[in-house]
Amino acid sequence: MLGLDHPLVAVRDLERARDTYLSLGFRMKPAGRHPWGTSTALVIFHRQLLELVSVWDRDLLSTYPAGDFLFGRHVADHLAQREGVALSALQSDDAMADAAAVAARGGTVRGRIDFGRDVTRDDGTPDRTSTTLAVFTRDGLPRLSMFACQQHRRDLIEFPEWMDHPNGAIGFASATILAEDQAPVRDWMAALHGADAITGRTDGFNVQTAKGAWRVRNRQGAEALFGPLPQGLAADGAASVISLDILADLPRLRPFLSTFAVREVGGAVVLPEHDRLGGILLSFVQPGA
Repeated sequence: MLGLDHPLVAVRDLERARDTYLSLGFRMKPAGRHPWGTSTALVIFHRQLLELVSVWDRDLLSTYPAGDFLFGRHVADHLAQREGVALSALQSDDAMADAAAVAARGGTVRGRIDFGRDVTRDDGTPDRTSTTLAVFTRDGLPRLSMFACQQHRRDLIEFPEWMDHPNGAIGFASATILAEDQAPVRDWMAALHGADAITGRTDGFNVQTAKGAWRVRNRQGAEALFGPLPQGLAADGAASVISLDILADLPRLRPFLSTFAVREVGGAVVLPEHDRLGGILLSFVQPGA
């Protein structure tokens, strides 16, 4: 099964967004760059990431095609409209095998991207990351574009010192999608994860993945999770990821929240200032709660 790996939160000012997330108690690596013209800043968890992404070189946006899909151009086009999650990575141990399974369930596989970047280990030894992506899209759901992400050198990503977050965060419990017309989203999730992964509700549905879950809700259902939704959140009405729901040690988290608006909803700590967080909400839940 594909798992929830890392939704890409597209932001217009990467350094400003990175500073905001650092102030929330996340440990973050220095900003890096993709070869297709986007820049990136990472919060690293075990087999998951929180990724902020922006544009650094528009001349490269049309490089590294996956068929006719352009990763960098997709992010830039999303940012031209608003901040928020532009597309999401799904954790995979075999991207092409998972792509074949998605295609067999009726999903559209746009193509494959292989890339790497040079890194230097702490002992000074040069090395290189290696990643394979298989891109999935569904007509009418551009902000729910996905890709299988296979990290061939996870040892060059998951360094323990970058995974010990002062706020006690350890990964995603879920990510929440706002969709009023849920039928196409349900069909898309069935293609990605299989119909058996879906559990229905009156206000939406859940999709259990290999790691974490999607929560798909209408506005009423989302407000039951987070309280009143900000007026500007996903204001275009497109089905999109509106919240990353993070497992964290809440007593360790709370000292970092003094400059943020905070709500307590159903045992979760909700940060509703989407305009500070890159066009999304954050919610935090205690592991095991």
